[in-house]
Formats: sequence, structure tokens, C-alpha cells
Amino acid sequence: MILRRAVRGLGEERPIEGLAGPELRAWILELRSTLSPISVAGYVRTLKVFGNWLAAEELAQAAALRTLRKPRVPDKLVEPISDDAMRRLLAVADVRDRAILLILLDCGLRVSEAAGLRLGDLRPDGTLKVLGKGAKERIVPVGGTARTAIIRYMGQRGAGAPDEPLFLGRRGALDWRGMQQVLKRLKGRAGITGRCSPHSLRHTFARSYLVNGGDVFSLQRILGHTTLDMVKRYVALAELEIVRRIHAVASPADRLLIGPKVSVILPRAVFCRLSEIGDRTRLTVEQLVGAAAERLAASPPVLPALGAMSS
Repeated sequence: MILRRAVRGLGEERPIEGLAGPELRAWILELRSTLSPISVAGYVRTLKVFGNWLAAEELAQAAALRTLRKPRVPDKLVEPISDDAMRRLLAVADVRDRAILLILLDCGLRVSEAAGLRLGDLRPDGTLKVLGKGAKERIVPVGGTARTAIIRYMGQRGAGAPDEPLFLGRRGALDWRGMQQVLKRLKGRAGITGRCSPHSLRHTFARSYLVNGGDVFSLQRILGHTTLDMVKRYVALAELEIVRRIHAVASPADRLLIGPKVSVILPRAVFCRLSEIGDRTRLTVEQLVGAAAERLAASPPVLPALGAMSS
């Protein structure tokens, strides 16, 4: 697709050796009007690889292609899906869609990998055999909650041959476009306005895995990355959350004005409810309690007398 677009943009009859650096750079600048910086960088990378291949095969020098400089890509972090949004998605999902959501969340699969799962990829030890980029296979662990969701879906789906697709739609196998539509439909039902796609679920998995104690090397294997370069982006996401959690415990101002960490004092149900509110408002439980305490101090409630309460 990239090379076809380059041929259309630069001219079908143009010889490779007739391409000049300034002309290529001008065409790449035009791409920026319709493509994201990451996509433009992908175009440049593909053209450079193509140029190096032409030179290695002695088909053309392709100097203009080989000397292209990769544009700088802004180091923009993809925001993960919040816990509250995930609960809302799961609340409106049916049996099949719940299994899809939990596999994407718990295993960090690419949407194409999830859509490509076959019944034979469900291994007896509770792991998944995944076919990733470059036709490379890897084994991915699955947590108990996601396994339970798969078992429930299998009870609804029914048994089949090992090479049959795991997830079915109305007209047969559910492909990656179908999975994207599943997320889009659930997002609308749940009333979620932020980013919510299969790829953002992959980022959510990576962030949560690291925050919950996973290491970068096992994360790299689970995600199917050949290098740690991409994993570093997930580390930055996890560090933000870890710092936020540590600050919630160690905040000098909170400890001065509120006291010990409220998770130790509050009943579990109350703390869990405040945590859900905190996920939506991006505030810690301590901050919510502190705000409530300030409001009560400013305007104390008028309580009925004991005699009135008993009468």
C-alpha cells in the first residue's frame, strides 16, 4: 500500500534513479496533511528499506530512497482505559463480547491476533498460542477471570474442529474489523466518550501489567515485541501511575491535614466506592475525603436530636 501510494504520488513512469531528495522530501511533507507523524515515519521507513533492498540486489542505487531521514515523532503517550470505563464496558457486554474484552485486556493481544485465534489455540494448561507479526508464534498466559469468560463463551458457541475460528459473528468468523465494531458498539452503550479501541486495550494491559508488578522482559515476550524500544513507552505509562499511587500514600499535605492513609480506616465497601469515583475524577481517595472534610467544616450538617430520632 505504501509503495503503491508512492508510485501514484511521484509518477508511475519515473525511474528510481530519477528521483531526487528534495522531491521526495516535498512529497513526504504533503503526507503530513493527511497522516499522523507515526504513519509518516512508517512511510519513510518502508521507502528506506525498499531502497536498501534495491541496492543489495544491484537493481538500482536508489540513493534518494536510502538517504531519507526519518522524521521526528512526538513522544505522545496513549492514555489507557480507566478501571471505571472497563467495568462499564463489561457491564453491557454479552457472553461473547465479554470474552473478547477480557482476552484483549488480560493478554494484550493485537486485534488481528485475537481475531486469528482458533479453537486449537486454547491450550490445556490455560495459555493461548498466538500467531503474531511475521508469522511468529508465542505462548501467552491467561488469567483466571479471562479463562472463565472463555469457558462460558465456549458453552454458548459449542465445540468444533481445532482449525475453526474461536470467535464467531453472524456470518462466520469474526475478523479484526468485526472486533473493532464490537468495541465501538460497546463504547456507545456504556456512554464512554474517551478513546476506546482494541489497541488502547493493549496499552491498558501493558500499563496495568507493569503497575501490578510485572517486569519489562516478560511483558516484551507477552506482547510479541522483538526489542524493548516499544516497551519503554509502556514503562513511561506505568511510572506515571506508580508515582501517583506512591504520592497518594506519602503526600505530606494529606498526612498533615487528613491523617493516616484512609484505606486502612474506611470500611472496604466505602473505600471501593470512593476508588471508583476517583477513577472517574482522576482524584485519589485521600483527596476525596479531604474535600468532603473541608465542606463539612465549612458547613456542618444539622443533626436531629436523639429524642426526635427515637420518636
